[in-house]
Amino acid sequence: MDKPKKKWPETLAFQDEKRSTYDEPLEEPVMKILMIAPLSAGIVHGGVRMQSAKTLEYLRTRGHEVAAYNPWEHYEPESFDIIHLFLAGNETLTLAKNLRNRSTRFVLSPVFFTRRSASTIRNILSMEDIGSQLLKGFSSDYSIKADVCRSADLILPNTMDEANLIIDGFGVPIENVTVVPNGVENRFENASADPFIQKYGLKDFTLFVGDASAARKNVLPMLEQYGADDPPLVIIGALDESDYSSACRKLIKASDNIHYLGPINHDDPMLESAYKAAAVFVLPSLFETPGIAALEAGLAGCRIAITGLGGTREYFGDHAFYINPDKQESIIRAIRNAHQAEESPELKNRIKKQFTWQAVAEKTEAAYQSIL
Repeated sequence: MDKPKKKWPETLAFQDEKRSTYDEPLEEPVMKILMIAPLSAGIVHGGVRMQSAKTLEYLRTRGHEVAAYNPWEHYEPESFDIIHLFLAGNETLTLAKNLRNRSTRFVLSPVFFTRRSASTIRNILSMEDIGSQLLKGFSSDYSIKADVCRSADLILPNTMDEANLIIDGFGVPIENVTVVPNGVENRFENASADPFIQKYGLKDFTLFVGDASAARKNVLPMLEQYGADDPPLVIIGALDESDYSSACRKLIKASDNIHYLGPINHDDPMLESAYKAAAVFVLPSLFETPGIAALEAGLAGCRIAITGLGGTREYFGDHAFYINPDKQESIIRAIRNAHQAEESPELKNRIKKQFTWQAVAEKTEAAYQSIL
């Protein structure tokens, strides 16, 4: 049985309706920061890459001296006020252990979520401790992530669901955790739908943007359920050579109502236009934390159909249609309900107030200052 959820101090909550003060002059001293993204971010252009790159960019706009880590260069950790590491995992374990023994403050954005409960994680870690004498050199994925998290001076999860897993599953003290949300660029609000409509001849459709080849994104069950009489479905994102992608391609090819466009660069104005041309954005994933693409779509004015797992409700509140990713019928039901709903400005206003990258940079800055 899981322990009761911790009651968060008011300073950790980000669901208030107060507008960010990121446009005010920087009053605190300028900090020297080293930001370290995982090596995989150079190849996998996903949420971790976006989160680290935009956090770096907007901290610089607030006047801080932020260096992007290059493994081919030499660094003196003690020359920085803060070292910020992204991703708790095997590729960051050695670095985290090294930083733990330095005098510089070390902050971690763990990018961690699992559908397993905190009690299950605790049991796995306990069994691993018991069996460590028999299986020397073996560490589970949870053990590695826990070790990275326990090494940090401060942990910055994106959601309170993620924070509770780290606190109750890994045994990290609550005072070492501050929730800092993910963000979105303002450019998605004022884009034009015309370029996309003119190029593809589609509007008021259902849109998916993401790594369609990743089983976690749960695209295949959506394709299996999508009907010929539903609004067109547009898929933007990669499909690789896996069996999963092959199954997706087969369903796409068999349907006149599903349109696969492949990847579109995140900086391409055509992506902004796609969000504007769509009526509904869908992420039927097994979980999201919370799905940066969904924030972008929400700011562009899309109605949102999204998984209910991973902390998405903390971001979208009552302004989304939630999916049970384990039930195919839930996916298509949420999409249809979203299409039937009236467009509401409430979600867009919520995102503008709380989840811009400017606001994220402000909250990150405050978190840094709390440990200096």
